[in-house]
Amino acid sequence: METNLRRHASLKRVRFEPFHHHLLGLAVAVCLASSGCSSKPDAVDVKPITSLQLTAGPDFLNRIQKQLGGKAADWSKNGVGYLVYRLPNPDPNVKIYRNVDVYREDSLPKAQEIYAHNRQVFTTPGSGQNWKLYREQGTESEKWFISYQGAHFDTNHGMPVWWDTNPDIYVGVLKQNVFIEVSYTAYTSSSNYIQTINKDIRFAADLLSKAAF
Repeated sequence: METNLRRHASLKRVRFEPFHHHLLGLAVAVCLASSGCSSKPDAVDVKPITSLQLTAGPDFLNRIQKQLGGKAADWSKNGVGYLVYRLPNPDPNVKIYRNVDVYREDSLPKAQEIYAHNRQVFTTPGSGQNWKLYREQGTESEKWFISYQGAHFDTNHGMPVWWDTNPDIYVGVLKQNVFIEVSYTAYTSSSNYIQTINKDIRFAADLLSKAAF
C-alpha cells in the first residue's frame, strides 16, 4: 500500500522548465487564488469509523473479504495480516486511486506498531513527497490521524521543477487490534475529493460493523 500510494503521488506533477523559474512566484500566487490547488482536508469526517465498537476475532478479515465478494488482495494467514481493496473507479479515463485497507493483528501492541509506521510514512516529507500531519486524536488503543499533501514544488538539486497541485489524503485509524486506512490519490485536480473520501470512510465503516461481532 505504502509503495503504491507513493508511486501514484510521485507521478502527479506539472512541469516547469528551468527558464521559467522567474515565474514561480507568480505561479504560486495564481494557484493559491484558484480552486486547482490542493488544500487542507478540513471537512474529512472520521466519526463513522471512530464511533464503532469493534470486536475483531480470528475470522474478522474473512468476514470482510466475503462482503467484498473476494475482490480484496488478501495478505493474511490464520486471521492475522491485511486486506487491500481498491474501490471501483466510475470513470476509467480519470486516474483516481481510492483504497480501503484493513489490518488485523493478534495483539494491541502489534497493531500500534502498524499505526506508528504508517503515521511516520505519511507525515514525513521526502523522496519528492510533501506529506503533512493534519490532525491526530485519541488514546493508545483508539486513535486516528489524517495526513495530506499540500500543493508544493518538487526540486532537483535545489531547483524547483515540478508543481504538484492534485489531492492526496490519507486516513489511519487504530481500534484495538485493528488498523484501517482509507486513502485518496488523484492525477487530476478535483473539487469533490472531500466528499469522495468521506463516502469511502462510510463504506469502510459499514464493512467493519458487519464483520465485527
